[in-house]
Amino acid sequence: MTHYPSIKSLLLLPVIALSTQATAQLKPMDDSALESTVGQAYINMDSYVNANNSDQVSRITFGQEIQIQANADSLILGDLSSTAGTIDIAATNFSLGYIDTTSNTIVPFEFKDPYFEWSTDAANNLTGFRIGFGEAQGILQMDLTSFSGNIDMMLNGSATANSALFTGSGGTQTSNHATYIGVDGSTCIDGTDCVALSNIQSLSVADEDGTSTSDFFLSFQTGASSWLTGGLSGSTYQNTTKGFFMNIPTNNAVDISTNGTGAGTNGLAVEFIDRGVGRWNN
Repeated sequence: MTHYPSIKSLLLLPVIALSTQATAQLKPMDDSALESTVGQAYINMDSYVNANNSDQVSRITFGQEIQIQANADSLILGDLSSTAGTIDIAATNFSLGYIDTTSNTIVPFEFKDPYFEWSTDAANNLTGFRIGFGEAQGILQMDLTSFSGNIDMMLNGSATANSALFTGSGGTQTSNHATYIGVDGSTCIDGTDCVALSNIQSLSVADEDGTSTSDFFLSFQTGASSWLTGGLSGSTYQNTTKGFFMNIPTNNAVDISTNGTGAGTNGLAVEFIDRGVGRWNN
């Protein structure tokens, strides 16, 4: 009997706790408190209808900021066979970010709000997927032998991006399996309005004004399609071809008409020590 008061007291503790919780007031958090909260907006889910083909698009965005300096010996995407000209994207010495050799410091490639999207048609068949970013900015390098996608670049003194991809010198304009880049038009004359993609050793991924871009992405489509640009509030679309497709906005400017077949962009260091393999410091 002498234990009953203690048991009753213990039984009353959760009741008191519940009562305290029930009367607690919820108060809004200011911006500084939200910024210090782990997990704020970590995952967002959105959906929209592709205005060009009526596909339903679903997006998962991860609220993260990423800084990276990474290298890969090669990048091969969409290798349909061993026949030349059938690889969507083929590159060696692929890198994101670089080494500033004047200060021996890493200059990373910066991503913010990475997202993954997939699209389905009216019959609920998967028609494509893409990986993109709310914001992206930095130096992208790769020695290209085949490229499917779009590279925005200012050529021959143009005030705005006016570039296009071609099958080769004297070849036709294309968006897949390209080997040359030149002025958007009907001709590709090496050293006049067109140069080999191998001349473009580095790309400054950004909008034309040098600020971060929301339109850097890698996608895959089961057929010719398009993807929204300008963020979720955008209204324009980038057309894409079947297979893998990389969209690269840049603020690079190259003068082919003056520099001829040697026109291009220089490569940058990607390692602190020259190991004698791949690209180190051009």
